[in-house]
This record gives sequence, structure tokens and C-alpha cells, in this order.
Amino acid sequence: MSSGLASRLLRRARRHLQRQRWAAPILAEWDRWRLLRALQRGAGGPRRVLAPAELAADVPDAIPYLRTFDAGAALDVDAAVVRTDRLQDIDGRTLATVRARMVCTHLGGRYALFEPPGTRAVARGAAVAALLARLEAGHAREPVRRPAPARRAGDGAGPVGRAALVTTYARPAALQRSLPQIVALGVPVLVVDDGSPREAQQANRAICAGAGATYLLLPENRGLPTALNVGLGFLMADPAVRWISCFQDDVDVQPDALVRLAALEDAQARPLLTGYDADEHPPVDQIEIAGIVVKRKRSSPAVHLHAHVEYWAGVMPIPSPYVGAPKPLGGASMEDWWIVNHAPRSVEPRGLLVVCVPGLVRTFLWHRDDSTWDNENQPDPPL
Repeated sequence: MSSGLASRLLRRARRHLQRQRWAAPILAEWDRWRLLRALQRGAGGPRRVLAPAELAADVPDAIPYLRTFDAGAALDVDAAVVRTDRLQDIDGRTLATVRARMVCTHLGGRYALFEPPGTRAVARGAAVAALLARLEAGHAREPVRRPAPARRAGDGAGPVGRAALVTTYARPAALQRSLPQIVALGVPVLVVDDGSPREAQQANRAICAGAGATYLLLPENRGLPTALNVGLGFLMADPAVRWISCFQDDVDVQPDALVRLAALEDAQARPLLTGYDADEHPPVDQIEIAGIVVKRKRSSPAVHLHAHVEYWAGVMPIPSPYVGAPKPLGGASMEDWWIVNHAPRSVEPRGLLVVCVPGLVRTFLWHRDDSTWDNENQPDPPL
């Protein structure tokens, strides 16, 4: 039997097993065996290998993923095992260095092996190209320039205070990219860590300290609604804060996002705004307000929501139809539908619409492996 035919038969058998829930442990062990075999074939002596925790016992000089947040781009390794569903456990600068200095020599299931050029033949194919595209898209962005403070009269006698809330869980590399952009908006930023594993907690805390954001760790993972309730309550305790922007941890943000949203703020007529234009939430119309072209929508996801504190108070507490991650694929309404449509004082029961300013916020994680609830999105174009 030719090697090409054998490979096709193996791929077909794998696709069949992937549809069988009982086969998940078999596939995981298969992937692990193939990866270790590839590592042994390329071994010419002791090597420092970046590898996930489950391979530490089999790779003597393994460097765990979450240690990369201490070393960053300076990490010196001879090879890297990249687990495709754990990219967010690796420092973005480390991944960029691996991508720049190494090539993919093996991709089998969830594991990819990167080695210096010339070590062995380079892996080819659509799956390799898709992984390389994900690595390119995940590189940390350059620092952004902080714009002038957002100002708008008409919300009480004093200056209008704003704040930002970022919710995160077990994706330090995503937070590493998004947080500096959000801090650069020029408002206080609170990051609520929804009970990430201990190593991710340490990385998240260091990222927040470096960016100048407040870090708040929940004692255990309770799900996005709980993280929102805790974070919003913390920020609303400051009477100077009148508007709060909530971001998920996988966003790129335009530097003038809050300046442009401030021009549209109206606690009565437009209490809920967003800078994220989701295609699956079609607009009712497109109009111009204060010289800004906006889309008005009946619904919007929780990727980014910017609302007056009285609006947030009117939809809290946000109920938890599930506890912890991963989020179930079906069941009761989720947090975004409650905030926008289902809460008695949300915009839909009040006969209002969500005002969307397209292009202010984009997601940079779209692959199913980067989601805590196996949710695949269409990739947004870069800002």
C-alpha cells in the first residue's frame, strides 16, 4: 500500500472517530503518540522544548507554556510543541518569535511541532496554512497612542466619568493583546478574572500590572454573567462613573472609540451603544447622529457594550443560566440577550434600539479552539 493511500485512509478513519464522542480519549492519545514520535525522530541530543503540561513527563527539558509570560520574546528554545487549542496559554511575543525563527515540521490533530529550518521537511497542506494564519493574526499589536479625553456636556453638573470593564478566563495571550489598547482609551480599567487556573492567574495579574489596569480575581469560575455582575458593581460604586464600556478579552479597539461614543451618549434616548458590528445581528436602519453614521439594531452580542450606569443598574443582576465554562450550546437565554432584549428595563421592552458605530471594536479570535464554549466565528478584518 502506498504511503499516500495509507495517509488518506488514516485521515478518513480520524474524521469518522471525531464524530464519535466516546473516541475523544483515543484521538487524544493518538495525537500525543504521533507528536512524541516526531520529536524523537528529530532529536540529536538534549533540547529545550516549549511544550504543554501533559507532555512534561515525556519531554525532559520541557518549558511550560505559562512560563513564557515571564520570558516573552527572549525565551530561548530549540523546538516548540504548539497545541492548537491552547494558543491562548502562550505569550504572544513568544509565539511571534517561534513563527519568525522556526517552521512547522509536523501537524497531527491538536499538536504542531516547530523546529529551525533545515531540521527536516516542512509540513504542508491546508491545515498547516490555517494554523500559520492563526499565529499571524494572534501577534501582539503595536502600542497605540492615547487620544484626548472624551468629553460631553449634559450628564449632570460635573464632568462625565467613564470606565472600562474587561472580563477574561484562561486566555492570557488574548488579554496581553487587548488590554493595552483598552487602557490607552484613557479611562480606569478593571479586569475581572473569572477564576482562571493558577498559572493563568499569575500571567493575567502580571499583564494587568504592566498595562496599568486593576485586577480582580474571582475565587472560582462562575461564568460570564457573574463576572459582569461583579465588575459592574465594583465600578458603579464610584459615583463619578456615569458610563461603563464592557469588553471581552479578544478585541482590537480603535484609539478614539470612547471619544466617538461620547458624542452619541444620551441616558434616555440612547442608553446602550456598541462599537462592534456583528453581521449576525442585522440593522433596522442606518442614520446619522451628531455627524456620525450609525446602525441601529434590535440586538447585539456582548463582545462590546457601552451603557449608562442607570441602564446597567436596570438589567442587573444578569442571571446565570449556566455556571462556569464551557458555556452550553443550548438552553436558556445568554447574557447578551438579557442585557439587550429580555430584561424588563432593557432597550427592547422600552421600544429603543442599540446604536452601533461600526469598526470601533473587532474580534481577533475566531477559531473554535480559542473559544471556551466551542464557538466558531467568522474572522473580522483587522482594524
